[in-house]
Amino acid sequence: MSQTKNKDITENINESTLTKYLIIFLKHWKVITFTTLAVGIIMVIFAFFVIKPEYLSSTIIKASGKTSLGLGGLLSSAGIPDLGGFEELTGSVMNKELALYEEILQSRRCLEEVIKKYDLMKVYNYRFMQDAIKDFRENKTYVTKNLKAGTIEVGVFDIDPQRAKEIVEYMIELLNSINIEMNVQNAKITREFIEGRYKEIKNDLKKAEDSLKYFQERYGFAPDIVTKTVVQSTVQLEADLESEKIKLELLRKALSPDEAEVKLQEAKIAEMKKELENIKKSNDKTSSLRLKDAPDVVLNYLRLTRDVEIQNKLLTYIIPIYEQAKIEEKKEMPSVIVLDYPSLPEYKKRPKRIILVAAGMLATFVLLNISFILYEIYIKNLLSTIKKVRDK
Repeated sequence: MSQTKNKDITENINESTLTKYLIIFLKHWKVITFTTLAVGIIMVIFAFFVIKPEYLSSTIIKASGKTSLGLGGLLSSAGIPDLGGFEELTGSVMNKELALYEEILQSRRCLEEVIKKYDLMKVYNYRFMQDAIKDFRENKTYVTKNLKAGTIEVGVFDIDPQRAKEIVEYMIELLNSINIEMNVQNAKITREFIEGRYKEIKNDLKKAEDSLKYFQERYGFAPDIVTKTVVQSTVQLEADLESEKIKLELLRKALSPDEAEVKLQEAKIAEMKKELENIKKSNDKTSSLRLKDAPDVVLNYLRLTRDVEIQNKLLTYIIPIYEQAKIEEKKEMPSVIVLDYPSLPEYKKRPKRIILVAAGMLATFVLLNISFILYEIYIKNLLSTIKKVRDK
């Protein structure tokens, strides 16, 4: 019974409130209607005769799937399976490439070149280049990535359809040239790094060969067969360890030290070092992999042989990488794949004039109603109360 009564009271209050609002509207309907129509007329004049329509030209480009230099691609193209796995370690190459494209297209360097070439400071009456770049980045261009398809759409709004098309074409040209420049710079840095390692390995190999030659001239004998077998296994392990160190150095150049890939590689190297140390120090006679207690002269000979073989293996690893790095440094091939070239827009894209006028009229209608409701219910009563207080 009580709930029914409360429901009836609430409905009566709602009906009373709606009736009050309707009465207020009918009381001021002329002002509301004529003001809304006046605003509508002003909006029509503004939208159709003042605001210049803008046209949209766009293009779609595709990620090539290669990083700036492509450390993973560099190693795989050089035929080094032992140093593979960079595609998995460094994450999605395609996503990184799309992100790089977006950064280049939205960069100050790219946008400033566009603004200067097409004299947009004068066209849009910008006072400062900083304002022009900000407005052009936020309001005149858009960049949309499609990570699933590996594409990126670039669009430009302009009051001149032909200029909109030309700006998009020029932005893709700038994207290509800046990307090539960055590729060459990165390739140069990588090439210099690999070149330094190559020279270091060559120098170490020469020292190892000279030491082995001197030893053979002095002792001239063949080492123990069992010990030689064990040393050969350590040679392979040490060669693998050194190759993993090269991979770690390349990773540190591509990623920050805190990245999970770097930590994983460091842990892998530590484990290999531990395994190698156990072989060298083990004196367990039941184990076939032990070097401790082997004759000193035999061990010295095998260590010298091991050093030569390790440096030879490293040289085998580094030469194709070095040659490929030199090729990459000289490459200036277009790196941007255009899937859909920009076309000349045939109709305006914005503003949506009818929507703009309708939105302006609706906002005016709502604001006027709210204003009169506030005036009649609150402000008028407040003024009346103030007047009564003063009269007393």
